[in-house]
Amino acid sequence: MENLPAENVQTENKSYPRIKNAILLCLLLLGFQTGAGIFFGTIIGIFRIGTDSLIYGVGLIVLSILSFGAVIFIGFKKTNKKFNDVFLFNNISPGLWISVIVFMFGFVIISSELDNFVNFLLPMPEFLQEIFDSLLINDFFIVSIILVGIMPAFLEEMLFRGLFLSGFKDNYSKTKAIFISALLFGLIHLNPYQFVTAFIIGIVTAWLYLELKSIWPCIYMHLFNNLLAVFVMNFKDVFNIEGFNSYTERAFQPLWFNAVGLGLTVTGVLLFFFFLEKAKAKSAL
Repeated sequence: MENLPAENVQTENKSYPRIKNAILLCLLLLGFQTGAGIFFGTIIGIFRIGTDSLIYGVGLIVLSILSFGAVIFIGFKKTNKKFNDVFLFNNISPGLWISVIVFMFGFVIISSELDNFVNFLLPMPEFLQEIFDSLLINDFFIVSIILVGIMPAFLEEMLFRGLFLSGFKDNYSKTKAIFISALLFGLIHLNPYQFVTAFIIGIVTAWLYLELKSIWPCIYMHLFNNLLAVFVMNFKDVFNIEGFNSYTERAFQPLWFNAVGLGLTVTGVLLFFFFLEKAKAKSAL
């Protein structure tokens, strides 16, 4: 048998997915979502189902699960790996959990102000504001919790931090793997008003995933960020701070609030590195 050139052997040994494979999976996801959206739109039009009905909300949940589930399944089968080798659901120490929780309490404040700044430079069109409002504020509160919070936290993290990074970490440098996965995560949202925050969260969660070998903190961060937006928008009378996590108000947050966010973020980062070094020292014994 004729020997293959060294570069060809190296290419054959590359883990799936590489960047081009991830892009194709993203396009496949968008294709599934578009097709499902057209089909669902036709159905609700024929039966005159309102966007504020329970059937509409449940339909969106089912279509999202099917679209993401199909892409994740197709990509996973192509890896030829075991489930636990692609999706790392490992436990982390309580100290690291505490640091991640503190960080997220601060980060959501800072990221909200970043969203305000983007909206100030590029005011959000009214139709897009209405879409966000319909997702965040629903007559059936549980629908918003599942649709905006729980589903994206699990499905998007399994795709971008689980499937994509399982291949990227074997094919590219750590920096490149983190950057590309975060970039794709930002772009998949298909609008500039979510890109900045999504890109930053993508970088942080990708780094955490590779560092801790666990997807749980990534899911938590995603879930916390999205659920807080749902709660803040639905309970404005209870928790009302100008400019906080609001897509429809072009206002900035109070300076004291931003200072609290910055302080919590820095504290979370310092705690994280403290407990991370502690965990590494313990494992080295």
